[in-house]
Amino acid sequence: MTINFNQNYFQLFEIKKNFNVDINILEKNYFELQKKFHPDKYVNATDHEKRLSLQITSYINEAYETLKDDYLKSIYLLKIEGYEFDDQNNTISDPDFLMNQMELREESENIALKKDKEDIKRFYLKLNNLKKECLKEFEKNYCNNFFDEAEKKIKEMKFFISIENDFKKSDL
Repeated sequence: MTINFNQNYFQLFEIKKNFNVDINILEKNYFELQKKFHPDKYVNATDHEKRLSLQITSYINEAYETLKDDYLKSIYLLKIEGYEFDDQNNTISDPDFLMNQMELREESENIALKKDKEDIKRFYLKLNNLKKECLKEFEKNYCNNFFDEAEKKIKEMKFFISIENDFKKSDL
């Protein structure tokens, strides 16, 4: 029972390193790996083998969760290229973008107060479109090896995710 912890997540699942991952293949390979290394399969094994099984399945789960989430996958792709994304230090100095963020927050607060279902749907759609645009721009920049620009798109997306999460918390 071995697995190479030094391989990247794409190598683990034997898929091409790419922003667009075939979810069906990812899931198929994920379940095959789980079947092979799941701790339930090692109930009667040595303590060392049980611990190793837990480490391997934890690694598999982390890899799977990362590759199926566009935001996490984007960060991971840059990490493979040598870029370390600091999720806590997510500063953007573009004044137009920051103004847009303030306007979105204000809009979300107004919608939360009114609680109009159609406005809520429209706002979620707006946020989803903004996130999709960030992902599209990320992919374009990443594929062209413009990693600084790709990183900026991840930072922008983080803002949209934050607004969306705050909006969800406002009891809508």
